[in-house]
Amino acid sequence: MTRSPRPSYLGPGFVLALCVRLLTSALAIAIPLFAVTVLGATASEAGVFVLLLWVGNAVGVIAAVLALRNQSYSSVAGFFVVALSMVGLAEAGSSLAPIFMLAAGAGVGLPQPFLSAFMHIDSRPGRPFSGMGLYSTALGIGLILGPLVAYGAYPLFGFPGVFLALSGVCAVGVAGAALGHGSVTSRPVPPPPSPSALAGAFRVNVFTRAIITNLLYSLLLPVFLSYGAIYAEGKFGFTPASALLLFTGVFALSVALRLSAVRFEGRLDRILLLSLAVLLLSTLSLGLAPSWPFFVAGMLLFSVPHAYVFPIANYYALSSRGEDVMNASYAFQASSAVAEFVAPAAAVLIIPFSGVHGLFLIGALLASGALAVAVGSFELRSQPP
Repeated sequence: MTRSPRPSYLGPGFVLALCVRLLTSALAIAIPLFAVTVLGATASEAGVFVLLLWVGNAVGVIAAVLALRNQSYSSVAGFFVVALSMVGLAEAGSSLAPIFMLAAGAGVGLPQPFLSAFMHIDSRPGRPFSGMGLYSTALGIGLILGPLVAYGAYPLFGFPGVFLALSGVCAVGVAGAALGHGSVTSRPVPPPPSPSALAGAFRVNVFTRAIITNLLYSLLLPVFLSYGAIYAEGKFGFTPASALLLFTGVFALSVALRLSAVRFEGRLDRILLLSLAVLLLSTLSLGLAPSWPFFVAGMLLFSVPHAYVFPIANYYALSSRGEDVMNASYAFQASSAVAEFVAPAAAVLIIPFSGVHGLFLIGALLASGALAVAVGSFELRSQPP
């Protein structure tokens, strides 16, 4: 008797990735603006609220990996927690805002741990980058829609409208989880992290360099997302609405670039190197910007590394481990999670001494390090066998 093929997770995974990143991007941008504009926090204090979001995110990921270990159940639980948190932020006073921010981060983290691995495994025959390409495209579209949803709700309803609009996105996420439940149940239960497998993975040079490259890039991503808007508002006179609109433009350009990556699977190394070089230029443009046109140029330049660094590094990390995709995915996501915790925490300490622009100048050092690591990896893969 012929066994029926397993349903693909590419479609449901696309919906889930889009919703997760929409919520993450909107919250990462809106929460510091909310803290400064409504709660009266300083730029440094706003970093504490961002930190709560990323701490919650780590808690959600850990709960999904160690306790739930089911993509459908963890996704439904996560979107439910986010929806409740958004209603709480819209209705509650400032004293409860930190609790809801922490809970929202945990809710967004719950659907994440297995998603990229499932989509990578279900890549189309002969197109090994197709799963990761579709995953990264969904993330990019989510990043466009995140600030766009916030931008649409803010002028009419203020921040309560923004949070209630985001709660509505959670219903779409639940629908995506239901759509992919058949695919999830036909797979083995994802294994818990294996220390021995992770140790073996780090003996593979390509895997290690992919992790380090992503770690350095991920230290910069929260700075762009959470402090770019504050920087725009504080130094260049942007309103919250215009800052959100700028981010929408940056992410729209990023998605357009990501769509082209699937067609250049044979040149991913070169695209990665170019992206990291542009990342260095972007950080310098922002850190040294004398006026708003230079700031806008630096933000638009960021769309290039934003389009390519994460998906290409993720693809190399997963593909370098053969069948052990899930443990490779855990390690890669851990590198992002560590960075997303460290960067806001460091920003809280650095801003009082350097200002927000100093974060981007320090980021130039991180971009240089990521470029150096990727150059070494490119040379390694270019050597004849």
